[in-house]
Amino acid sequence: MNEENKEYDICVWDILFYKKDEDGNEMLNEDGSVKLFQLKREHDVSFIAESTTDDDLEEISEWY
Repeated sequence: MNEENKEYDICVWDILFYKKDEDGNEMLNEDGSVKLFQLKREHDVSFIAESTTDDDLEEISEWY
């Protein structure tokens, strides 16, 4: 089967979070960069992919 004609399921690879205060200021690392968080591995976020369509996605050219 041609790869362009294959059907693919949408899945979650990774989700990053950050925190901000009531004034909208992000929590920062000592070097001034935004402090990022990820979910614990046992936390299921598959529900996000279930409501996502191909039209909601855009390909990324590079990863963080």
